[in-house]
Amino acid sequence: MSRIIAYEYNKQNIDIIVEELRKEGYIFMTMPLTDNISFDEKEVFGTFKGLMVDVSNLYADDERALLYTKYVESLINQIQVNHLESQLFVIINRKYSQNLKDLLFYQLEKIISLEEAFKLDIPINKNIVDLEETDFEELLSKINTDLVGHSKFKKMLEEELRKFRVFNKLGYQPIFSTFIMGNSGIGKTELARVLHNNLSSSEHFIKINFGNYSDQNALSSLIGSPRGYIGSSKGELSEKLVNSKSSIILIDEFEKSNKPVQNFFLQLLEDGVFTDSLGREYDLNKYIIIFTANVPKDKVTKSFSPELLSRFNLKFSFSNLTADEKEEYLHKRLKRIEKDIQDKLHINVDSDTEKRILNFNYKKYENMRDINSELMKRVSSELYPLLYGKDIKNHLNDK
Repeated sequence: MSRIIAYEYNKQNIDIIVEELRKEGYIFMTMPLTDNISFDEKEVFGTFKGLMVDVSNLYADDERALLYTKYVESLINQIQVNHLESQLFVIINRKYSQNLKDLLFYQLEKIISLEEAFKLDIPINKNIVDLEETDFEELLSKINTDLVGHSKFKKMLEEELRKFRVFNKLGYQPIFSTFIMGNSGIGKTELARVLHNNLSSSEHFIKINFGNYSDQNALSSLIGSPRGYIGSSKGELSEKLVNSKSSIILIDEFEKSNKPVQNFFLQLLEDGVFTDSLGREYDLNKYIIIFTANVPKDKVTKSFSPELLSRFNLKFSFSNLTADEKEEYLHKRLKRIEKDIQDKLHINVDSDTEKRILNFNYKKYENMRDINSELMKRVSSELYPLLYGKDIKNHLNDK
């Protein structure tokens, strides 16, 4: 018999998917943990356009997925025997689609995106290589606007991204990587967020923080340890790539990584692909990986090998923000918060309130994180009476 096509979906989009497809005459059901399921084509399909059968719960548990596969196999047999290909659809949460592919490879032709196959109006994930030139220029403008300070870095970044767009298409450069050094809270991670929000805003943000890793098992934590080993598990990077189609990866506190991890990235930046502990291959072609480290320039060569440093397309050390840059950040941050207050809480922040919020000595703070913390405290004190009707005192003093 011929093999069928299955459809994977992003769990974040499921409410939109169900709503849009129900309007077109499709209904949804969850595959039960049994093979006792049958469909009478005349009785069932006469009332609607098609049935989406979600098999995600059968593949959520790796250990039981093989046992439950026989139920999906039974469903597929019914599809084939009763010629229901155009009316019954096997769908699965993208998080588990690899399990379906691995265990039912002999009955599946392929797994494709449900959102794309049915042309649903859901934000499309983009990569920087395939952007139209006008969109690319708009993205550069966003970076210049949203990333406060670091003008020399932004100029170099623009040049390197233009090169990447050319040489990736020629097959010479699979991944674009940048290594940013500097103190905490001065914008090192902001670049990754700006890129992600403008290219893949509907997806999960892919961030790996080596400050959370133990040195001994760091590589296993990253890409998993083989099945059968005590404490075996899936890797954080592997799982986040399965769960997100974002083409932006942030590797934070990279100075806390160990030698095996650095060798892993040395190879990844060269080849553009890697295989995790379960044998699954990941192609990171057209991805951008941003590495950050809280190390001074004179300590970099002690923490990273020359071979690894040479792999990064752009290396830069961020300086602390100037007084003017702190002021710029403060005003941009407040405007963004005010917009959210207006959109979500339906409260207008008038000019007098804004002046009270801004009435503090922001110049004394060393980084944007501290400025933002004080700003949020002051905004909260101003909004609290409006939200909860409390007659509280304003404790905001000019600092």
